[in-house]
Amino acid sequence: MKTLTDDAVLHIASFMDTVDMLNVALSCRRFGCSTAAVATDDLSLMERGAHQLIESAPTHEKNWVPYKKGTSTTWIGLYHELLKLRAPPSFSSILGSGINYVNKKYHVYASLREQYQQQQLQQAKWLLRRRQYPLTKHSIAPSSSTVSCVAIGNHIMSHGVHSVKFTMTRVEKISFGIIRPFDEYWVNMNDVSCKDGFNPFESWSDMIDATSSRRKHWGESNVHCCWYETYPGSCQWTDWETTSQTIDDWCGMEHALEGDVGLLLDLDEGTLSVYKNGRRLGIMKHGLSGEYCWLMSIQGASNSTAVQIKRGYLVSNRV
Repeated sequence: MKTLTDDAVLHIASFMDTVDMLNVALSCRRFGCSTAAVATDDLSLMERGAHQLIESAPTHEKNWVPYKKGTSTTWIGLYHELLKLRAPPSFSSILGSGINYVNKKYHVYASLREQYQQQQLQQAKWLLRRRQYPLTKHSIAPSSSTVSCVAIGNHIMSHGVHSVKFTMTRVEKISFGIIRPFDEYWVNMNDVSCKDGFNPFESWSDMIDATSSRRKHWGESNVHCCWYETYPGSCQWTDWETTSQTIDDWCGMEHALEGDVGLLLDLDEGTLSVYKNGRRLGIMKHGLSGEYCWLMSIQGASNSTAVQIKRGYLVSNRV
């Protein structure tokens, strides 16, 4: 080991992912002893390697994982978060009815027509029975809630500037925005129960349960779910505390029924901007802070659509 210099170890570390770095750090005192705090002096070799990789990253990427004094986060941990944000955007979770993955997790296909027609048929049959037998005690009316589904992105964003582009075929009642990260355990446990539909603006108690373990990372913002409704172009958001959603008009508001919808989330400024086919419409929402994921939602559409998620080309214009 004496012939393996520190510089050689650091060079090798630059080719490692964070799992390999952690395994090497656990192998001996020289490689991984000092990991108690994030600091630039007295670091282990693996911590120094992770720190150098972060420092060599582009400015906008370094802003994604800022170092905060007084925390127990390690440089390997910060580099792990950076690598996750570098990964291509995808839909890590899908909830609701009529939605499926098409191409790995980068495309989803949603067809709510069958569920919508079944719901309408059940309601019509129930009304018909009531009219034919008005004196008979009938069962509870079928649910009239909107047939719905959502797809949630894989990136958990808490700092810096992030952008995404959604490409869609023509569809009604589709929205794109941001939502607080869900607990993976809750998603796995409720995947089946959400097959009848899922609307993050209506399932108040579910939303509190789904995000309970991450609420300490929300910051001071009360905007927990916010989306751009492609028609008529309004901003809808909720704080999951009240029983209704807020619908706002905003400067630059336009509808977007097909093509590309881009979003730029600037967590340094606390804003969410909207782009239509590459053209900036304006800032849709202010006052954002804490953790968010990308969100696609379809609420009540009677026609099908395919949606693709890609990284936007907007970050380099902001930094």
